[in-house]
Formats: sequence, C-alpha cells, structure tokens
Amino acid sequence: MRKGSLFCVVTTLFTLQSMATPMSTSEAQIRELVEKFRVSIINKDKEAFSSLFFDEDVPFIAVFSKEMLDKKRAHKPNYPSVVDFGKFGPPVTMLEGEEPQEEKMWNIKVQTDGYLGSVHFDYSDHESGIKKAWGTESWSLVKVGADWKITSVSFTVTEIENAQK
Repeated sequence: MRKGSLFCVVTTLFTLQSMATPMSTSEAQIRELVEKFRVSIINKDKEAFSSLFFDEDVPFIAVFSKEMLDKKRAHKPNYPSVVDFGKFGPPVTMLEGEEPQEEKMWNIKVQTDGYLGSVHFDYSDHESGIKKAWGTESWSLVKVGADWKITSVSFTVTEIENAQK
C-alpha cells in the first residue's frame, strides 16, 4: 500500500509541476505584441501600429456572421460573406478618422515554437465608447530578428445595429 501511495504522490507532483510551467519568452513577447496592437489603436499611433506587421500588404480577412449577412443581404443581395480588407490599403488605414477607437480583447490563446506563432482571441470594436462589432480574431506571426510580426489577420464580424454606450 505504501508503494502505491508514494507512486500517487510522485505522479501528482510531476503533474502539478508541468501545469505550473512558466510562460515561454516567445509567448510573453507575443502577448506584448497584442497589447501594443490594442494600445496603438487607442492612441491612433500609426507608426507603432504599422511596425507590428511583416508588410503593409498583409491579408486582413473578415468573415461575416450569418446574422450580419442576413441583414446586409436584405438590402444588397450580393453582399459578400468574406472580404480581404488588405486589398483596400494597409492595415494602418483603420486608424483614420477622429472618433476614439478601441479593440477590446479577451480569451487570448498563443501558440508558438519560437519561430512561428499564432494568436486567437475574442474581441469587440468600440467607437466613441460604443460597441460596434464583435467576433473572434486570429493572427499568424513570424519572428524576424528579435521581433514578432503579424503576417495575416482573419476575423469574424457581427455588427451591432443601433449600438448604445
């Protein structure tokens, strides 16, 4: 009975140790990139925002929810279900305009091997303090020298009609 108890204690300790593994340096750097993205939108810091991308011509693909498509297609039957906003200019163009903007992010999940990475999270877009849209977002990343860069962005979108603060 003692050997069985000792085995259980040792197994439990190894399990707890593996669960308490600290965040990798790469994961911490990627989480820092996510925060820089968020803050540069709030501050409308175009230089900081642009520096987060591998290239200014990255895919920025929106996939519209069925709920949103049903509303849009009631007025425009051929409204697309997917749009690559990257074809309309670099991502930094989303910071244009005078209205305060914020992208709130939660449930952030990072995967990386130290060279490639991905981030997946839930988000909501706010303009002048009003929630305008929500969905999930996913980024592909590469490590360039000491820095992580976004190589593509894909996100789902559900717009909120008549949104209030």
